[in-house]
Amino acid sequence: MNHERNKPRKRVSVWNWMGTLILLSIPGVNIVVLFLFAFLAKSQSKRNFAIAALILLLIAVILTFAAFLVFPAELRSLADWLRAQANPAVIAPLPS
Repeated sequence: MNHERNKPRKRVSVWNWMGTLILLSIPGVNIVVLFLFAFLAKSQSKRNFAIAALILLLIAVILTFAAFLVFPAELRSLADWLRAQANPAVIAPLPS
């Protein structure tokens, strides 16, 4: 008999989710918090959310590295154009 199915679920309040989202908006802290939630969260919904967010983060990192491998010249010219936009004293042409 599976007792996990009959066990009451721990609900996560709106205030708890708001605190979670605030923690996840802090750069650097967010990754640590996601790993903590993925392994130590008591509620299944928060654990699943953290695992899904970590999987999406991994996919984003892999796609970013792939873009740098496939389009290095285009990304370099885009970076130069963005630097020129940050310094309005230098007039730079649009990237082609």
